[in-house]
Amino acid sequence: MFERRNILDVLLIPISCAGIAALCWHAVYAGPVSADKFEARLEEAARASLDEERFGWAHVEMDGQTAILTGAAPTAQLLTRARNRVLASSGRGGFFRGGVTRVLDETELLPPVSPYAFSVTRHGDRFRLTGILPDPDAMARLEEVLIGEGISPEFIQFDVAFRDGVPEGDWIGAVSLGLRQLVKLYDGEVDVTDRRIFVSGIAPNIDVRNDIIAQMARPPSGYSVDADIAGTALWTARLNGDHLIMEGSVPDAADRTALFEYTEQLFDGVVENEMGVIPMRSDDWIRGVRAALPGFLQHESGVMAFMGDELVIEGLATPSVIDFLREDFVRVGVSTDFTLNSQPAPTRLMAFEGLDSETTHPSRDVCSAALEEALSLSSLNFRYARDELARESAPLLDGVLTVLQTCPDYQFEIDAATHADGRRIALKNLTEDRQTAVLAYFIARGVPLDQIVLTEVRQDSAGLPDPVSIDTDRQISVRLRELEDD
Repeated sequence: MFERRNILDVLLIPISCAGIAALCWHAVYAGPVSADKFEARLEEAARASLDEERFGWAHVEMDGQTAILTGAAPTAQLLTRARNRVLASSGRGGFFRGGVTRVLDETELLPPVSPYAFSVTRHGDRFRLTGILPDPDAMARLEEVLIGEGISPEFIQFDVAFRDGVPEGDWIGAVSLGLRQLVKLYDGEVDVTDRRIFVSGIAPNIDVRNDIIAQMARPPSGYSVDADIAGTALWTARLNGDHLIMEGSVPDAADRTALFEYTEQLFDGVVENEMGVIPMRSDDWIRGVRAALPGFLQHESGVMAFMGDELVIEGLATPSVIDFLREDFVRVGVSTDFTLNSQPAPTRLMAFEGLDSETTHPSRDVCSAALEEALSLSSLNFRYARDELARESAPLLDGVLTVLQTCPDYQFEIDAATHADGRRIALKNLTEDRQTAVLAYFIARGVPLDQIVLTEVRQDSAGLPDPVSIDTDRQISVRLRELEDD
């Protein structure tokens, strides 16, 4: 009897445990109330597993323990990674473990890109990498190359997309080869399109230029190389934020002293004077340097170099700084050729500081705050009794331009009003011309015509909404259109 009961115990205990486990599973996972909560937990975990910038294309929903993955996948590799992440998002999965049992792939795989283009620009200490990469691992490898060459991560900016279509051969090796040459230049660019590598920029001296050309002569198999590198600079000024280095040679000691003192008057930062003296046949280029210095020193970063027969400026600056610099140099009328390769940079506005590189649609509140900030940068003035914009208006114009370019989803109004005095018609005509001049400024810099609306000129300046004034006489205003007009 005792032995028979022991045998029954051995048989019934496992069956009882299995039954209890099944009841617990049913209560937790399959009950009418808990099932929805369980599915919600799985969905939350699955979405959390894709909460990275590189998986921004992916969307996931749960149907029981089956995950449904949708979206337009940029590469096959990222699609595979997304599926694996979702599958493992709640543990190993399975009927009893209660995780994701399978992933139903309803995604679309985007076609390969052609041509496959990637570029890196250097302005001062900053490196900006843009274009197409095959995967996040490639991005990490390129960052490692720059860090290995002594570039701080804070000066490396990526603005890239991941897509299939990378050319055959050592494509990453080709880009890396270009990067290692770029770090030797003052300012420059590397462009890799399909299997062609192009490097351009200003080298510190002819030896560096020759070294770059020698290195570029050995590209990965199947890749071609082209280069446009200036390497015979007699004199250079290198600007990095609040630090300026002047080096090379000038015609005589008086030029050296005068150029250094003039620069210190214009520049609030640190100026390092490493210039020497070598007699030259012509010193006319010094006048060109003096004419260009005020605008050059307003760059974020850049280099100005006298190449022996040409003065070259490259860097980053706001659009108005670039325009005024070109005007100043032409006005001086020196015999030295002048090339201005500076690229336009947006005005830094605190309202946009919190936006990441993927945010292409800022909210209305953010755009409104940015506009108010831009309008406070300066007043907008015109030449007396004319519709020509005055130079002191530049900070405001550049700031508003940045707002227009960063907030393409919204329309803006350029409102205008005349003062109520005895010259209504003449004032109205001038005000309309000035209103049109402000519009033309932005349109000439790439703002779509339908993003800006000119309102009818008012007969007095009363009642303009705040913040409105971008003119000391409160004649012209810029504002976001009301929501019902968007």
